Amino acid sequence: MNVLVTGASGNGGQAVCRALLQAGHRIRMADVMPSQAADLATSEFVRCDTRTASDVRQAVRGMDGVIHLAAWHCAHQPPVSDDTIFAVNVDGTYNVLEACRQEGIRSIVYASSMAYGWWSVYGVSKVIGEDLCRAYHEMTGASIAMLRYHEFIPRPYLEFGARLLRNGVDRRDVASATVKALEGADRQAFGLFRTVVHTDHGMPEQVRADFARHGLDWCEQQVPGSSALLAKYAIELPEEVEQHDLSEARRILGWQPQVGFADFLKDLKRRDELGIDVSGLIVPSELPQA
Repeated sequence: MNVLVTGASGNGGQAVCRALLQAGHRIRMADVMPSQAADLATSEFVRCDTRTASDVRQAVRGMDGVIHLAAWHCAHQPPVSDDTIFAVNVDGTYNVLEACRQEGIRSIVYASSMAYGWWSVYGVSKVIGEDLCRAYHEMTGASIAMLRYHEFIPRPYLEFGARLLRNGVDRRDVASATVKALEGADRQAFGLFRTVVHTDHGMPEQVRADFARHGLDWCEQQVPGSSALLAKYAIELPEEVEQHDLSEARRILGWQPQVGFADFLKDLKRRDELGIDVSGLIVPSELPQA
């Protein structure tokens, strides 16, 4: 497919673009600034501010599918105003969907969020975004996937690992889910589809629900020596683990997450045995290779 990715220069956008290329698709990267990643330097880039309808129409023209990632979030550093969040997330989404309607594009993936709700302007912007997706599906019959991503903001390595048990997801799982959703839309596996994109640790329900009691034993079963690692690096385990039913995504998209807390523990154990200092390591929400 010829695929437009809005917000292509961001943390998630770069990962999605790489996954699309690996899957054999052709990409057009759209953002206000080009990516600085060397491996994406030869990919087509168009400057696009999604608040500007003419920018969006030009970016969408000639595409088979669109992945709309461009958005501001409330956790961005430095912070942006609610006015900017609303304009980019709401007006930008309207412009993208309207351009898709005008160009006859019928395969669309929309980046929603687990922050969906009425607690902030950002959360409301995702409510409106999903409503717009529903409206454009009803108006055009396009296949639209709305993916409620969990957090994959770059974090210090140890903090990222701990967040996998709470509201964190590895960037590679975000990318693979997005590509699978686009491919599902292309083969019309759904009309309007929504799923959570999160980590699945595969732990029994009694362990998940009472992780304070069973967590250390579960970690030791997955990676021997985990208890000592958790103590050494002062990683606190939650009382319960956030885990979702992702069976519908597996059935309809053929997707399931691949990276969980056990993978982080294996990586940490390897680094610890090699004497690698992880205190200053920042990861783009994926486990880097040493």
